[in-house]
Amino acid sequence: MLRESFTEKKTGTLQKLTGEYQSRYGLIHYETYSFTPDPLGDEYPELSQKAVGAITRASMALARLSELGDGIPNPDLLRRPTMRREAQSTSALEGTYERIETVLAQDYEPGGDKTGWNESLVEVFNYLDAADHGIRSVREGRPIGIGLARELQRLLVADTKSDGPQAGEIRNSQVFIGSPTRRIEDARFVPMPPGQDLDIAVRALMDWWNSRNEPGLAVLDMAMFHYQFETMHPFTDGNGRIGRLLILLQMMSRGLLSQPLLSVSPWFEQRRPDYQDRLLEVSTRGDWEGWLLFFCQGIEESCEDALLRVKRLNNLRDRYRRLVADHRYGATTMNAAMTFIGQPYTTAPILSRAVGKSYTATRGALANLESLGIVKAVKGGNSIGYMAEDVMLAVSASAGHAVAPDAPLLSEAGGD
Repeated sequence: MLRESFTEKKTGTLQKLTGEYQSRYGLIHYETYSFTPDPLGDEYPELSQKAVGAITRASMALARLSELGDGIPNPDLLRRPTMRREAQSTSALEGTYERIETVLAQDYEPGGDKTGWNESLVEVFNYLDAADHGIRSVREGRPIGIGLARELQRLLVADTKSDGPQAGEIRNSQVFIGSPTRRIEDARFVPMPPGQDLDIAVRALMDWWNSRNEPGLAVLDMAMFHYQFETMHPFTDGNGRIGRLLILLQMMSRGLLSQPLLSVSPWFEQRRPDYQDRLLEVSTRGDWEGWLLFFCQGIEESCEDALLRVKRLNNLRDRYRRLVADHRYGATTMNAAMTFIGQPYTTAPILSRAVGKSYTATRGALANLESLGIVKAVKGGNSIGYMAEDVMLAVSASAGHAVAPDAPLLSEAGGD
């Protein structure tokens, strides 16, 4: 890590770091520097009018999305594709890529069996397990603290290469970020060392968050928390994904969002170099303004994108209802049509379980939906699936739709 990049306005302290690691050429001694961010205090950074305006706009966008969520008769129907889109994109940010169509089509509910899956798909759906646990915990009134964060991380890395003794624990090893040579000396950033100071810092950050109670400053609090969490890098793996999940949970815990209908990672994924740079520039030169403007823009535009997607899905749901009713098809066909709003690709056996009807009745409902142009049959290998193309497009083709990454956002000896 380049010590010279840290100016007098840096927001923490540099610490000389020495050690050894084993390479193919033998034992290598290294000398570099790590960065420990200053604790967040009661005072906020000095804000310009531009920053205040950005915070206000982001807060208003969240209010509009929350209001829409309150008016949805069955928000869980729309929650499923939203959370899967977030799972796919937040994983892609860290170099784990699965096509959004694959993620939307998978027959899986949180806590289900992933036996036989490839590791990238396991990582994506581990995020759904973690998100489901976090959302339930917040709705039960549980505060966002170190215990919850550890549980989220343990779920995130379960049955992956990062699963092991440190899963669900504050790291006890040094990590580094963005090293093209995989040498710590060449790292773009080296977080603070493990040990008691890191443990104390993480707990202090959670206490800081839970001490904040000004509704109008919640977005500012989230931006500052996210910077601090990512800069400390408390876990060996999953810090980026956990940090972005905590944004959603913080919104819900502070009453800014009634339903988990917001996906923020696609916006950050499209701007990964800026995301990385803005976080680093808070550390190196105290540029809170740049990070706050970037974060608030991400929240505002992600909310507008979510509003558009939810309205699209609501319109499709209303159109499907009218079509089925106008043709006097029965309840099984109607329930099948509604299932496709939350699950735009499925098979007859899976749909049969979802609507609680026999395979024969379900095949009849699918034939009805095909005749109406709501779904079409899609051959995949030796099986036939059914896709609601309009729903798939409404979910995946919105602003911020994820594309395959050329490289991970964070490269480190220990994960994101």
